[in-house]
Amino acid sequence: MKLLLSAIVALLVTYGAQAQLKINEVLYDPSNTALAGDANGDGVYDQVQDEFIEFVNTSPNTLDVSKVKIYDYVIASGLKTLRHTVPNGLSVPGRGALVVFGGGTATGTFGGAVVVVDLGTAGLSLGNSGEVIIVEDSLGNVLDSLNTDALSDNPNESYTRNPDFTGAYVQHASVRAGVLFSPGLMASGTPFSTTSLASTKTTKSAFSLSPNPTAGHIKLDGDLADGQILNIYSPVGSLVSQKVLLGNSANLADLANGVYFLLVAGSKDQAATRLVVQK
Repeated sequence: MKLLLSAIVALLVTYGAQAQLKINEVLYDPSNTALAGDANGDGVYDQVQDEFIEFVNTSPNTLDVSKVKIYDYVIASGLKTLRHTVPNGLSVPGRGALVVFGGGTATGTFGGAVVVVDLGTAGLSLGNSGEVIIVEDSLGNVLDSLNTDALSDNPNESYTRNPDFTGAYVQHASVRAGVLFSPGLMASGTPFSTTSLASTKTTKSAFSLSPNPTAGHIKLDGDLADGQILNIYSPVGSLVSQKVLLGNSANLADLANGVYFLLVAGSKDQAATRLVVQK
């Protein structure tokens, strides 16, 4: 068991200088006091769904994060379990942030960060102690890790780097009194890079859709297949919802009136398709 942990540390030394995607903030123990732990902003406290990991792209260039994998390694048993795989087709702007929530509906702008919600029932399964969070790229190279065993078992708030990108992990409220977490934002409350989907220049759209505006159901026309994931973003690039395509159709009746941008996970070089929801 110690040998395996030593091997992980050795890999981190090998790949650390190359890695551009770094863990910046982790909430593994959301507060259960009323809605104080509602990190995903959906108005419901849930120990699994409100857990999150915030990553930062430490380089000035856009970084493809397709198929990045999040594992937890239990120190006592030596068991390493895959908890989440980032969908295809996602990238993070230079000095920007990626937030992965354990579940629920991510509600808010989150500073314009790229936001992903785990669609399983177990979420990220972040333990309060005794585990190492390991992040690997699509080839299995270790990008970063965090040994939560070295931190408090029950902080009721996130741990964040201070300063962001490079600092040591500290409890969030020690940076901003009374603020328990800041997914998509620096610990000070300042947004990371806020490249908007509305202004991103890409080469083509993966599909067209109708009706637009829509009151709910939409039909997509393009080279798509049942089971593909439709990512729905706000104008500032926050993931609002994810839908599974069935017969090239999707039901968006749960979305509030407004402007959204749609991308199909896995489609290459696509432009965001603008959609207006008007009920």
